[in-house]
Amino acid sequence: MNVLLATDGKPHSDKAVSYAIEYSERFGANLFIVFVVSPRHGEDRDAIIKYGMGVLETLKQQALEKKIPVTTMLEAGNPYEATLAVSDRIKADAIIVGTSGKTVLDRALIGSVSEYIVRNAKCTVIVVR
Repeated sequence: MNVLLATDGKPHSDKAVSYAIEYSERFGANLFIVFVVSPRHGEDRDAIIKYGMGVLETLKQQALEKKIPVTTMLEAGNPYEATLAVSDRIKADAIIVGTSGKTVLDRALIGSVSEYIVRNAKCTVIVVR
């Protein structure tokens, strides 16, 4: 079983990280963790890449402490498109994402990554609040 955790490393995703690690441990799944460098971060792309690599390394260590097979990926592009592409590539059985805590108005104006993934994924999607 392959589980994909999509994270941006922000505090709202902490519960999704914990859930993904517990889920992978419980079901003996391979855990894949993706951090997407979005084009909107263009103003300081190098800093975002460095931050993403740090997030991935921290999460990898958390999974390894639980003896979970883990692979980390740093991708570029739109978060929802890149997440779905990785999901297809690894043949994910489940995608785990957190919610951003945005208001209904924010989601209506700029969209919701988790909502897009739920609507378009070919596998189970677990959204953790």
